[in-house]
Amino acid sequence: MDSVAATRIHDLLASHAAHGADREAAVDGSLRLSYGQLAAQVDKLARAMLASGIRRGDRVATLGPPSILFWETYLAAVSIGAIWHGLNPRYKGPEYVYLLNDARPRLVFVHSPYDGRAYAAELSALPSPVEEFIACPDPIEPGPELAAFLERAGQCSEEALEAARAAVEPEDIAVIVYTSGTTGRPKGAMLSHRAIVASAQANAGWGGDGLETTICAAPINHVGALNNVCMSVLAWGGAIIFYHRVDLKAILELSAVEQATYLVASPMVFVMLHGELDPGLRLFAGYRLIVFGGAKTARHLLEPVMNLGPRLAAVYGQTETCGIVTMSDPGSDIEVLSETIGKPLPGATIRICHADGREAEIGEIGEIQVKGPYVMSGYFGRPEATVEAFTADGFLRTGDLGFRRVDGNFVCSGRLKEMFKSGGYNIFPSEIEQAICEHPDVLNAAVLPVPHELYQEVGHAFVAPMPGHSLSEQGLKAFLRERLANYKIPKSFTFEAALPTLVTHKIDKQALKRRLESERGAS
Repeated sequence: MDSVAATRIHDLLASHAAHGADREAAVDGSLRLSYGQLAAQVDKLARAMLASGIRRGDRVATLGPPSILFWETYLAAVSIGAIWHGLNPRYKGPEYVYLLNDARPRLVFVHSPYDGRAYAAELSALPSPVEEFIACPDPIEPGPELAAFLERAGQCSEEALEAARAAVEPEDIAVIVYTSGTTGRPKGAMLSHRAIVASAQANAGWGGDGLETTICAAPINHVGALNNVCMSVLAWGGAIIFYHRVDLKAILELSAVEQATYLVASPMVFVMLHGELDPGLRLFAGYRLIVFGGAKTARHLLEPVMNLGPRLAAVYGQTETCGIVTMSDPGSDIEVLSETIGKPLPGATIRICHADGREAEIGEIGEIQVKGPYVMSGYFGRPEATVEAFTADGFLRTGDLGFRRVDGNFVCSGRLKEMFKSGGYNIFPSEIEQAICEHPDVLNAAVLPVPHELYQEVGHAFVAPMPGHSLSEQGLKAFLRERLANYKIPKSFTFEAALPTLVTHKIDKQALKRRLESERGAS
């Protein structure tokens, strides 16, 4: 698909609707919308928002799973200059109180009831500045509240809609995406139209025909769902199939039915598939492009997928970079795919810096820092945190450690805040986790520091074996001695059938940390 010249998010939808109105754009269950139909729905919602008093800079939120409700309300809100943010159905009351009072949306669309919870009633009872909650029991059918809201569109003229859209500037904030909050209260990263569109078009440029069709099942409050999946496909002009939860078996079956071509995965997805290789891999075979990132990927997990023939790309990104900001070169071998995060997207600059600000030499570990059109504008309502997030010369401090190789590829060594010292040595948990996962009987692993009388801290490894396999501490230590310096080898191990995971399928290290602290407190 030809690239669309755009600087604002609505430019992408408008162009595809004008030049490919009959092409399929979105699918949700039995509902199938062309680009022309999607644009008409978005126009109606946008006019209803304007008639309800929503103006440029106001916040609008959506609570629900991935669905057409999410996609249409997001596209409508940002098209008139409002700032959208997503709310996860898995959150509890205190989390909603914090987010609603931090972002202060005037209007919230709520998929309610959903999954046994009456979210509209829950949110309405919470202390927040929200002026109106619009409940929608079924994203495909408006329901009485959403239908009544849409009737307000008649109070807003086409001229008023066009004027509101014309006033939107590329540097206007389009979206607030909250960080995970693993090291404190979540912060809202402000992503501009310029950053989101530049990111989407850059990824559409290298993704090419692989972006024809994708399945969006990731949480709508995550940058992965919004930018890596949906916006990249929108920029290319492909179709998004929404599915309400992360269920790999159901997603892969739907992939076969819909002939999905693009998959945003993670090392954890390959881990989960390894337990059911035959059915999982057969359904994987239809994909043309699979991107994965977030951690190194063990070769024995990656090779079966690679042998199926899809184009694979190792990527790296953060909420603050609009998601993907690196990719591996086309045709990269398994060593590059499993060990590195590739090279910067066109337009981005990545450097490795020491704590004192000196740029690291090739092979030296330091903080990964990013500059370019894809970087956030700052943290919502937190000027001090925004200043701390950037260097004096405008590079984003990612908080991730890594190094640049001679071949130009970058390696991510883990979070700066996860690094710990043992007997004076710097220990990077991700390096040890990768070594553990190279064992053919290991499914996944997580390494955390625990106090030690002599060395201050040492590593403790949580390890899940492959289904039907067993592991021993003695055997695993012997395996690691061939791969790691002795001081890096964990001093203790816990073997479990499965490790706790977040909704993103990353291992929930905070849950494991709490468990270790509880065990120490009880001893």
